[in-house]
Amino acid sequence: WQLEYFGQISIGTPPQNFTVVFDTGSSNLWVPSVYCVSKACAKHTRFQPSQSSTYQVIGTPFSIQYGTGSLTGIIGSDQVAVEGLTVSSQQFAESISEPGKAFLDAEFDGILGLAYPALAVDGVTPVFDNMMAQNLVELPIFSVYMSS
Repeated sequence: WQLEYFGQISIGTPPQNFTVVFDTGSSNLWVPSVYCVSKACAKHTRFQPSQSSTYQVIGTPFSIQYGTGSLTGIIGSDQVAVEGLTVSSQQFAESISEPGKAFLDAEFDGILGLAYPALAVDGVTPVFDNMMAQNLVELPIFSVYMSS
């Protein structure tokens, strides 16, 4: 059984590419930060805020707990592109610490949460909700195409 489904997104200008889990059980987007020194971060693509002309510092501390692990970081804002749709001013977490082994051997860099805004840590608006607010999608519906 395939338990996690990955996809490609980009953050920033010019785009920095990441592999993320599309997670219907959480609402936040996070990727490793270039400032993260955890072993898990070193094995994955890390976001470099200084390399993006559209990045904005928010600076709110971020902490999230999953069933398999936790991480801490800070909130930033930038444009996020998912399958040709570009969300402007999307807040996301830049992980600074990914302790333990939960993310060490993961096939993904970060997580893009698709759940409801009420589940979002720090009151951050989820990516899909911003897609709706910015009129990038016609209906509040998403689907996943499973290819072989």
